Amino acid sequence: MKILLTYTSMTGRNEKIAKYLADYLKEKQAEVDLKQIIETDAFEMDQYDAIIVETYTYHDGDVPDEAEDFYDDLKDVDLSRTKFAVLGSSSKGHIHFGRAVDYFTMALNSANGEQVADSVKIDQDPDDDDFKRVRELGDRVLKSGEKFD
Repeated sequence: MKILLTYTSMTGRNEKIAKYLADYLKEKQAEVDLKQIIETDAFEMDQYDAIIVETYTYHDGDVPDEAEDFYDDLKDVDLSRTKFAVLGSSSKGHIHFGRAVDYFTMALNSANGEQVADSVKIDQDPDDDDFKRVRELGDRVLKSGEKFD
């Protein structure tokens, strides 16, 4: 299974989570392309069996500045038959906790993607329970690809 794991990280939290998830998926024999969102071309996502987007939520519940072009491009792509999942770190101290995760989930659904795992929102630095949820998300993505074998 070929998976794109694209992320954006301001504090390093999401980068840490993305690398953890990429390593986990590779241990399970998946082929993983790990890229920052700013380096990801939304129009090339149909080359993958599954897409995982990881983002933080900026300011008043906004998509991060460096992810805006990618996010906007999702309006013009057709992800039919493409599996996806979304996760991200945010702070429960903000009224808009994880809202960018919700925005990406809606945008990928609107692009005809098939959501294969519930979105995962992590409050600041991940703990053992959060890493368990990240692995579960990864397992759901991998399970969705079993029909590709």
